[in-house]
Amino acid sequence: MIRVVDGDANNIPAVMSVMNDAFDPGFGESWTGAQLLSTLVLPDCQLLIAIAQDSVCGFALSRWVLDHEELLMIGVLQKFQGQDIGKLLLSETVCRARAAERTKLFLEVRDGNKAYDFYLKFGFLPIGRRKNYYKNAGGISPDAITMELNLQY
Repeated sequence: MIRVVDGDANNIPAVMSVMNDAFDPGFGESWTGAQLLSTLVLPDCQLLIAIAQDSVCGFALSRWVLDHEELLMIGVLQKFQGQDIGKLLLSETVCRARAAERTKLFLEVRDGNKAYDFYLKFGFLPIGRRKNYYKNAGGISPDAITMELNLQY
């Protein structure tokens, strides 16, 4: 059984393990522990962690301004991918955002990332594009696609 609970700075080492496993290092999408900590100390941020067999297997990090929320990152250990853990984390993020009366949830995803289809199926719509946003060592510069989910019923 997977549980989703609130995380905090004590969970940074476990979250970093997930991040380093889940994100393609070729695109520099992973954060450092210091970046994660500096975000978590802000009062408008939320870290959710998914726990399987007493170990962190996924996380979702979001922040909000007024009535909008932004999903900053979501990641699941590769060996747990395909088991709806990402969907569970995203659903809990949405549920909490609605309970806090947020009206929209935004995110950005790298063009070509398979997560794009996941977000579409969840109900997000593409609303913008940042040209050549991501960089990698191979000289590839994919766009970032901005997506939005309306949280009002």
